[in-house]
Amino acid sequence: MSTATLTRFIKALRGAGVPVSTAETLDAARVVEQIGFADRTRLKTALAITLAKTWPDKLRFSQCFDDFFQFAASAAQPAPAAGPTAPPQGGAGDAGGGGSGAGGQGEQGEQGEPSALAQLLAQGDRAALEARMAQAMQAAKVWQIRVITQKGLFARRVMQAMGAQALDEELLALEQRGDPAAIPLRAARTALQQQVIEQVNREFLLQARAEGQGLRERAMREVNLRDLHEFRDVQALVQRMARRLMASHSRRQQTARRGTLDMRRTLTASVRHDGLPMRLHWKKTRRTRAQVFVICDVSSSVAAAARFLLLFLYAVNDVLPRVRSFAFASRFGEVSTFFDGSSGDATAAVDQVLAEYAGSGTDYAGMLEQFWCVNEAALNSQATVIILGDARNNNLPPGQQWLQRISERSRQVLWLNPEGRSRWGSGDSEMPAYLPYCRHALPCRNLAQLERFVDLLLKDLH
Repeated sequence: MSTATLTRFIKALRGAGVPVSTAETLDAARVVEQIGFADRTRLKTALAITLAKTWPDKLRFSQCFDDFFQFAASAAQPAPAAGPTAPPQGGAGDAGGGGSGAGGQGEQGEQGEPSALAQLLAQGDRAALEARMAQAMQAAKVWQIRVITQKGLFARRVMQAMGAQALDEELLALEQRGDPAAIPLRAARTALQQQVIEQVNREFLLQARAEGQGLRERAMREVNLRDLHEFRDVQALVQRMARRLMASHSRRQQTARRGTLDMRRTLTASVRHDGLPMRLHWKKTRRTRAQVFVICDVSSSVAAAARFLLLFLYAVNDVLPRVRSFAFASRFGEVSTFFDGSSGDATAAVDQVLAEYAGSGTDYAGMLEQFWCVNEAALNSQATVIILGDARNNNLPPGQQWLQRISERSRQVLWLNPEGRSRWGSGDSEMPAYLPYCRHALPCRNLAQLERFVDLLLKDLH
């Protein structure tokens, strides 16, 4: 048993839905270092205190621990040696050969003694068999199973590591002689094989659960935003991604607010008392609070991207400057008030925005002109304007002069386009006309790209 075992258990826990942070993983490693793996009850109690925070987490932890460590305690100790026992009638010495792994080559004695696995099966020593099976599963690296079709392969590897080759040769010799001892031994072998298959299946379920969640999240992060409705738990994934961004930028924001260490002032002030105690002095930079304007095209082709951008921005509201949101399709309007009473749940507000503003017939020139007229006085050197849209203008004039005015008055204009760069300028896309006035113009086709954009935005604003 090693740190690798704990790492695999943490992975299984996360797959079971128990959130485990890096700090908690380190705490668990210290717990294991202190108490070891031998006392399974004590280990379970200690890890539960360390890793399971809520009552539902404790229930999931308990089930996952029992499944994962079913044979782990036995694997920590050498398998008990098979005691002396009378060989089956007729002997098995003529069978020759041997297995591999835990019950490997040369287990048959020179004087016709049965192999160690045959002795354990004859004795019916369940504890010794489980210990041997645990060691064989470690040797076969069953935790590497990834797909259901591998279960038979890993079950055979475990049986071979237990010494099945020598056992099978004994059985063949006994059956060829017509020895009645072959019947109970064959039945014991069949039962053992079934037990191995069940344990491999249990390990597969553990690994599949952990891998499945990771694969599902990676798929949701990379799939096109308009196809995300086919997945469950998308909202939960967005919240987790937003929390990671908030945790990262909250620390950066605290550092920015506090300032950087002023070493000269710190050392000068501490000279009079020989530097003990030392009072730290900080360089503070006065920052003007920025403001963000978000304009979302909510027409049918872009609505999915608009939904997730708004969800992201309002999910990281605690570390984001003031946000004013606008939506347009066939008409244009400010929707900031939709989120005022959302009580932290922006989903209903986004649904309401889409219900009231979604449509067809987008006119980007008209939208930019209306935005300029409404917000000309509010735009200043601290304003960031984010436009999300495909720039497809139904063959109407692009109105880039209005975007030029917005860009000159603001600190920066950022454009997110749900289409790939190769399509910018094709058909009725007016994206090339808008590019000269954008500090950044980025594709935004999936959650991964959206997360990178929000991360970039937060770094730039703090």
